[in-house]
Amino acid sequence: MKNEKVTPERKSFNDKYGTSKFHEELPQIPLEDVIGIPYLIKEARIVKGFKSKFGKSDFSLLLLEDLSDGELATTLCGGMVVVEKVQRALDENSLPLVGTIVKVTTGDGANEYYDIT
Repeated sequence: MKNEKVTPERKSFNDKYGTSKFHEELPQIPLEDVIGIPYLIKEARIVKGFKSKFGKSDFSLLLLEDLSDGELATTLCGGMVVVEKVQRALDENSLPLVGTIVKVTTGDGANEYYDIT
């Protein structure tokens, strides 16, 4: 059998779903530096079941566009609420969306979590 090249009619897995790399050519901004600042969330990816010394967790990789100068960068956030909202946006094909990651303190002050508004 002769191996045919990828054509517009015949997409590869990378064409359809991207590579395992997520914009490595761009700077990665620490989550702490994006808290409270609105960005255009252009793309996202959810990594599920990531294994670390703390156990398994999910996190979101985000491609951000600075609304003031158009600069692109990435960040990641493992907050459950953020991951759930980003997954919903991906499922509904809603990106790009403007989003602001915020740290929310519960009413009693005992717990904190991340949200995206």
